[in-house]
Amino acid sequence: MKELAWGRLGRTSTWLFGGLVVAGGVLVTVVGVGIPPTEPDLARHYDYVRSIWPELYVSFLLFIAAFISLAPLGLALREFFGRDLRAELMYMSFLAAAIVGVLWMLVQLGSAQAVVRDTAGATPEQLNVVGASSSIWSGAINWIQRGFLLFASLGTYWTGRSALLQGSLTRPLAWLSIALAVAYWLGLASLVVRDLGIPFPDAVGSILIALGAGVSLVWAGWLGWVLGRRGALKVG
Repeated sequence: MKELAWGRLGRTSTWLFGGLVVAGGVLVTVVGVGIPPTEPDLARHYDYVRSIWPELYVSFLLFIAAFISLAPLGLALREFFGRDLRAELMYMSFLAAAIVGVLWMLVQLGSAQAVVRDTAGATPEQLNVVGASSSIWSGAINWIQRGFLLFASLGTYWTGRSALLQGSLTRPLAWLSIALAVAYWLGLASLVVRDLGIPFPDAVGSILIALGAGVSLVWAGWLGWVLGRRGALKVG
């Protein structure tokens, strides 16, 4: 029964992660489609943010719940693969991804809430001050996001490595886990190249990270199905 319980926990965690990310992503995409740019009318931009704040707030909570689900996923996978070094590294990676991911959303939530609170009826000069401080927060948020992607990719990499060495997951799923990690690493590497001042198209990193986000949903659904099935088979 222990294997069945861990399998169910893994399945529930992965499907929660995928479902909540989809729900949060769809919500923020729908309400953010018409958001005006900050230039040339900063006041209009902030007015729109205030008008969609309830939806943004809910989307942040959905993403927070999704990232929290990575912690029990790491626990379930550690028990599934056995407590060797790779399994421990995988668990710590997913736990770190959960913590950093929640921090990412909390900082973003706080920054957006400050904008909503401080821009109502503000003068153009005050809006410029808020805009400048928001730019600073955006830089910090981007780096926290990179930290989440790094730890999450390490988690999927060690999942794929363990699966290939043990044969405990299907080989296509194991290779998908590693491919997902590589996609994130390439995206992060392209961002580092730009940070160093080397000319490199910004769209490349964004496309790779977006591709990884899409693949992660397929990975979550597939992994959840396999974990639940293997747990039931071990009991049977």
